[in-house]
Formats: sequence, structure tokens, C-alpha cells
Amino acid sequence: MRQNRLQDPDTLGDKIFKIVLPTVLGALAGKVFKTVWDSQVTNRHASAGNGAEEAQQQGFIASVIFAAASAAFGSIISTLGTRGSNALVTRRQNRRSGK
Repeated sequence: MRQNRLQDPDTLGDKIFKIVLPTVLGALAGKVFKTVWDSQVTNRHASAGNGAEEAQQQGFIASVIFAAASAAFGSIISTLGTRGSNALVTRRQNRRSGK
């Protein structure tokens, strides 16, 4: 185990960066997506003036669509964040080793 640890090019800071950056980006993207969604969908439902039952049905459908779209958007942003953090750490390790 000691040999594996010594051969690992990632420092503790590199490992933390690889975990924290995608997590923070995913959370921020989720908040931005929710804010944009709320501003767009809430305005449309408020101006529609539909009956209570129809509004409830549209609210349920909008919730399902929001959940799916938010999960997809968050996943894409987290994946891109993971790729970006890995690339930054690799570049930093190459500079450190003089490659």
C-alpha cells in the first residue's frame, strides 16, 4: 500500500479538487436551472388562468418534466466538471514533473 501511495501522482489537494469542482458545478447548475425554470414556467401558469383541475394536471406534468430536465442538465454539467478537473490536475502534474 505504501508503494501505491508513493507512485500515485495525485496529491491530497488534487484529489480534493477532483471531487469538489464537479460537485460545486453541479449544485450551481441545478440552482441556476431551477431559477430559470421557475421564472419561465411560473409566469406562463400565472397568465394562463386555467381551471383548478387543469392547472393541477399541468403542474404535475411540469414537475415531471422539470425533474427529468434538471437531472439531465445536472448530470451533463457534473460530467463536464469531472473532465475539466481531471484535465486541470493532469496539466498541473505535467508542469510539476517537468514534462
